[in-house]
Amino acid sequence: MTWDQLDGLALYRYRIDLSLERDLAIASQQRAAIWRGAFGASLRSLVCHDRNLECDGCPLAEPCPYVRVFAPRIPDGRPVIARLHDPPRPFVLTDPRPDADSLPRTTSLALGMVVAGTAIEQLLYLLVTIRKQGELGLGRHRVKFAVEQVRSLDADGLAVHEVWRQGSDLVRAHRTPLRARDLMRPGDDRARRVRVRFITPTDVRSHASAAASGPSAPSFGALLRRARDRVGALATFFGDGALDFDPRQMATLADEVTTLSSDVTAERVQRRSARTGQRHPIGGVVGSAVYEGDAIARLMPWLRVVELVGVGKHATFGNGRVAVELLA
Repeated sequence: MTWDQLDGLALYRYRIDLSLERDLAIASQQRAAIWRGAFGASLRSLVCHDRNLECDGCPLAEPCPYVRVFAPRIPDGRPVIARLHDPPRPFVLTDPRPDADSLPRTTSLALGMVVAGTAIEQLLYLLVTIRKQGELGLGRHRVKFAVEQVRSLDADGLAVHEVWRQGSDLVRAHRTPLRARDLMRPGDDRARRVRVRFITPTDVRSHASAAASGPSAPSFGALLRRARDRVGALATFFGDGALDFDPRQMATLADEVTTLSSDVTAERVQRRSARTGQRHPIGGVVGSAVYEGDAIARLMPWLRVVELVGVGKHATFGNGRVAVELLA
């Protein structure tokens, strides 16, 4: 595996600085789901000409920003990916403080946003939607917030361009594409031991059920298979097309890596769908695991990309957020 093999997917990273009107007392994992749900509702209210009409039956669905970003569909004639009913949402919103169950009004907040590939064409709609979210408020108590500034970020998470500032009518559509090779860190090409921190609940399907002895971290093989599925799907539908790699070879390499230690707990989180009223589990494991193996160096490109786009189920809710630390 090489870094260039993931060049078919460009990522765009933004920091959105917010100020709350009053304290936001919502548990962090519930808050992550609320960000995403409110985002979809706000975007649809901005662009939809008939909200009683299902998107599948809408004559304007093809050019609609809501469909392209929040309800993407597999285009006619495109290959269907196994286990994938619809393309993944081409964006990720990361909660400003996943470690805090309450956000005081005085706290400086920075909502993270990563946009994948061609979805960057909808950047203006995305930013206007977040501003509208602020006007409508979050949660049952409708806590409002103001967007103070939006900046594009580089591979190190440093601000490189101002996109918008409060009080301005001008949006500067700065697009700094990040490829896998831009995310490479010193030592990645020699890595054989890493610690992966599961910052928000991470659910990789082969590991969704905890053993009787309690939760444990996903195996490296399971983790990389889900990384392969997510990154590959984003590249196929929003990048330059299917990535050029052998998925079986990748899985074989990943299975050679062993788990040295696991320190995780299970987070049981539910979300309520505003559309259907039903509740859905969106939990997973949080904590960290240490993995070791000679194959890690060849698989580091995938780990660096999922640091931005997340891994496993419900990544657009902010789940599956990971950080990778080189140990050897």
